[in-house]
Amino acid sequence: MALKIAVIGAGFAGLGTAYYLSKTGHQVTVFEKDSQPGGLAVGFKNSKWSWPLEKHYHHLFTSDTAIKSLADEISHPIDFYRPKTSTFIDDQIAQLDSPFSLLKFPQLSLPDRLRTAFGLALMRFNPVYKPFEWFTAKKYITTLMGQASWQKLWEPLFIGKFHDYADQISAVWFYGRIRPRSASLGYPRGGFLSLAESIQSAAKKNGANFIYNKSINNISELSKFDKIVCTLPTALFSKISGLHYPPLPGLGAVNLVLALKKQFLTDGTYWLNINDRNIPFVCVTEHTNFIDPSHYAGDHLVYVGNYLPKEHKYYTYSNTKLLEEFLPFLQRINPNFEKSWISRSWLWTTPFAQPVVLLNHYVPPLTTSIPNVYLVNIQQVYPWDRGTNGAIELSRKVTELIC
Repeated sequence: MALKIAVIGAGFAGLGTAYYLSKTGHQVTVFEKDSQPGGLAVGFKNSKWSWPLEKHYHHLFTSDTAIKSLADEISHPIDFYRPKTSTFIDDQIAQLDSPFSLLKFPQLSLPDRLRTAFGLALMRFNPVYKPFEWFTAKKYITTLMGQASWQKLWEPLFIGKFHDYADQISAVWFYGRIRPRSASLGYPRGGFLSLAESIQSAAKKNGANFIYNKSINNISELSKFDKIVCTLPTALFSKISGLHYPPLPGLGAVNLVLALKKQFLTDGTYWLNINDRNIPFVCVTEHTNFIDPSHYAGDHLVYVGNYLPKEHKYYTYSNTKLLEEFLPFLQRINPNFEKSWISRSWLWTTPFAQPVVLLNHYVPPLTTSIPNVYLVNIQQVYPWDRGTNGAIELSRKVTELIC
């Protein structure tokens, strides 16, 4: 029997849920507060560009089988490339994206490089994540990789990303970052917004309905539906449902996006980790060192990224003010960089972008104590870190529960 099902949110979890449920014959209606699909992977477009760009940087791994399978099913191509990942450390850019580059990494001694390689390999090739729940990432790294590896390579990144939580992050989160990684990275042709629109079109062909610019403030508004799937963060779901969950700490994101007339990372680096905590951002990502700038009218597109608690001052800044604060540090990374290179800038923020995974981490179940109401969000993409592939995996799981 066909059920009337409401889906709250048109991010990739909501899109996948709408597609799979409508494919089984159910009558699905999606409610989204924004004007377009995509969630955290939503895109924006300059009038000169042929492709949109994500407000917050995104890419896929070759191990992301759920979203690759869905993209194949709806005939939306995903292209894979081998971009360069590097680290800014001691005022130098050092490539660090393979066992070979790690063995050449000059900031660690050879014994520490070998220990680091061993610790990473133990995670990379271990299919069992449960043992990593027993200790922190710091404990794992200092024990297996050594104190020098932690202090020089990893601690600056953990502090930059997790701030006061840096020493408390569970090793299972680190496992979830290392295990699925691949040297080749994927990008949907036309961008993630184009992929989101393709999933939406496929769901519409199955009969799904999408209502944009519509917030749901209480699930009682959806009483005419047989079942409800909410894809909001757990704290927001609590507000609209009245259910209570244990505290689930998380961080938001502040991304400054620059359109430049010249290439910023001239060695071809796509992703640059910042291992200097005197620099007030955690990464510089040159999207057009990954995806051809011809799709963006020749603009060189650079993200200057941060994960920050919601009370941080940067959430109150304009893009102009933030750029002025970042400019001296960008010039440390590329001494030739000048403000005149910038043709345009944007500032994008979101209050929830990164779950904080501590010891004894609580994962909300897909089912809730309210009959026929389900919760699907990035706080359940466990043990993996948040991402569009995990969102699609969850959409398949909730579809199986409902059907």
